[in-house]
Order: sequence, then C-alpha cells, then structure tokens
Amino acid sequence: MKFDRVGIIGVGMMGASIAAAHLRVGAPVLLYDNSAESLLSASGRIAEELRLQNSSYDASLLETTSDLSSVRGLRVIIETIPEKLRLKHRLYRELQKLFAGGADDIFIFSNTSTISIAALSAVFLPELRLRFCGFHFFHPVRQRSLVEIVSGVETAVETIEFACCHAERLGKRRIVVNDGVGFLVNRILNAYLFSALSLFEAGVLMERIERVAVEFGMKMGPFRIMDEIGLDVVLHAGWVLMQAFPERVLNSDILLNLVERRQLGRKTGRGFMIYDSKTQWDGNGTPDKDIIVTKNIDDKISDDQIIKILFGNMRKEALRCYEDGVINNLADADMAAVLALGFPESKGGITQLNL
Repeated sequence: MKFDRVGIIGVGMMGASIAAAHLRVGAPVLLYDNSAESLLSASGRIAEELRLQNSSYDASLLETTSDLSSVRGLRVIIETIPEKLRLKHRLYRELQKLFAGGADDIFIFSNTSTISIAALSAVFLPELRLRFCGFHFFHPVRQRSLVEIVSGVETAVETIEFACCHAERLGKRRIVVNDGVGFLVNRILNAYLFSALSLFEAGVLMERIERVAVEFGMKMGPFRIMDEIGLDVVLHAGWVLMQAFPERVLNSDILLNLVERRQLGRKTGRGFMIYDSKTQWDGNGTPDKDIIVTKNIDDKISDDQIIKILFGNMRKEALRCYEDGVINNLADADMAAVLALGFPESKGGITQLNL
C-alpha cells in the first residue's frame, strides 16, 4: 500500500528523526517549521540520521515549508513541537482553522511524551478530537523499535486502528495505552531518572550510578539518557509529572541550574557530561567535574542498594500504571521498558523484578 504524504510539524531533533523514519520506508514527507534556520539544516540532519542506519532516501520525497496552510489536504499530520501546552495549543488552534468543517479524512498525531491527550485536545472541536491521539517515538528513533499510541477518551477507534497500522508500516512495534499524564513509558522512565538524581544529590557519585546501571544491563545510564534527551526536555517533563504526582517527582536544583546555564546535554556539547561530538548518541562523554554536590560523598551505600532504588522505583511505577488503568496488562510495561528504554530483556521484565 502506497504511503500518503505525511506532514511533520516541528523540525527539532525528534522531528528530523521521525521524518527520517518515514523517508527510510519510502513515505513522502512535508516538513513544516517556522524557523528558516531549522528548515535549511533539515535535509542534512535527516541524511545524517539515515547514514547512521546505513540507509538513504529519495530527495524528491522530502519537501519543506514555512507555510502552515501547506498541510491542508494531507491525511496524516504528526506534531513534534516542544513539550509546552501553550505552544501546542497555539498550533492546534491554527490547525482547527485549517480543517474546520473538513476533518473526516485527517488524522492528527502528537509526539507528546507527558501531556495528557485530554489537555492537548481541549482546544479542538469534537470532530478533531475524534481524529487525534498520541503517537510517541523514543530516543533515538532509529534504535528504539517502539511507538506508544495514546488513546484519549474521545479518540475514535478508527483513529487508533489507523495509528497502529501506520506504526507497523514504519517497522515499529506498538503498544496502545490509555490517557493519563506521562502515559506509561515516561512515568517509568522518570522514576528511573529522578531516582538517579536523588541518589546523586544525596552524595552518590554520578560515575558510580552510571556504572551500576550499565552493569545491571541498561544500554545507558540515567545521566547519559538525560543528556541525550536534553535536560530542558527532562525538566519540562518533570514539571508536568510533578503537577500530577507531586510526591513522586524530585524538584532537582542541579537539573534546574544546568538548564539555566544552558548546559542542556548532547545538543549543546555539555550537560551532566562533556561531549566531543554533538551527534545524537555518539560517544559516551566525560562526567563534568564542575557539577558539585555540596553533601558529603556517600560511599557506604552498596551497589545492590543503588539497584533497588533505581529499578525498584521503576517497577513500582509500572505497577501503578496498571492500577491506574493506563495499561490493561503488565506485559505491556515489560515490553515497553525493553523496547523504549533499553531495559535488559534478560531480567524477564521490569514488573518481574524481585527487589
């Protein structure tokens, strides 16, 4: 079946990666961004993304535009702009105007990672809420084989069925989850990241936390993951989750200070670690010795205790997602942790841990 042209709104790191995922399988792509600089660099970033996969694309399949009205007439639109509700609502109001009275043949997907579908779709009229769902890719898109599809209360069954088909045509596995702040994967991920920050701020060396996590079997330690995602993105996601789960999200002064210093991770060359290359997920980086924790170094805590904190909290959050009705079975949490977060498959699943 031939792909319809897919509109991708926002050409940041994720937007370029998602565009590459479509072009790799022969799907024509229309990229929209209001930044001329982002559009000018888009083709080079997409080509580099595909080079890292030993792949290429037909340049005639890619078109860029700074005119939002160009997406009118497309069947599939994927929004990938920053994780800020006011920005997304501003865009959605513009889309609402473009598709007023003619939404029967369109599907609008959001790559949101934390904001609930109910909150996002509040500015849409009912006919567009039916055609709207979450379509969440993971870093790095080329290496993570999962898409998390999020069904809002008003999302039509047809929309979810189409989203599942679209993910499969991209060569991705998919899980369908119910709406809720953070959905499934980011709730589990943030339990991991904020547990690591809590340990660090309590005096456990960053290098040790990273080592223990990788030796446990994670493809990457928590601080490296935060650097790759972008510390500003981690901070904003934390704020969204804090509003829903204030007792489970750490208000990290270290994270806030790094963002205020524009030390945002891989994309700026410096975050928790310092990088020789700004290429996504290329090279491990060196811990930044200028990040000082004022508390004494804690060398009494054992590696086993660190494991119990990091992965015990992940397990608890996965079980809460099941209890909250975000997922209908624990197997989805186990699969998502492996495919989206690099959790070691050999452990039998995050919910199966005995910690």
